[in-house]
Amino acid sequence: MSPARHHNQTPITRVLNSLVSDLGLVIIAAVVLLAVYLIDTITPLGEPVWLLYFVPLVLSYWSERIYAIPTVCIVTLLFLIGGFLVSPQGIAVSQAILLRFTFFLVFISAAIILFAIRRRQLL
Repeated sequence: MSPARHHNQTPITRVLNSLVSDLGLVIIAAVVLLAVYLIDTITPLGEPVWLLYFVPLVLSYWSERIYAIPTVCIVTLLFLIGGFLVSPQGIAVSQAILLRFTFFLVFISAAIILFAIRRRQLL
C-alpha cells in the first residue's frame, strides 16, 4: 500500500482500527460484561446465561494491560453473585447455588491459566 493511500483511510477502517486497539478491547469487554449482567438479572435462576461471562475474560486476554484479566475476573465474580441475588426464581435455590459455585471455580481456574500465559508472553 502506498503511503498516500495509507493516510487516506475510510471511516469504516478507522472505526475498525480503533475497535481492535487496546482501549477498544477494554470498552468492548466492559460493554459485554454489563450486557451479560443485565441479561443475567432478568432471566430466571437455572438459565446458564452466566456462561457468557467467558467472552469478556477472553477479550481481556488480548488487552495489553496486565491487570485486565484479574479485573474482569473480580468484576465477573461480583456480578455473578449479584445476578444470583436479583434473578427471579427458576429452579431450586440449592441447585442454582451449586451451578454458580461450579462456574465460579471453573471461571477462576480459567482466569488464572489465562493470566499465567499472558504474563509469560510479556516477560
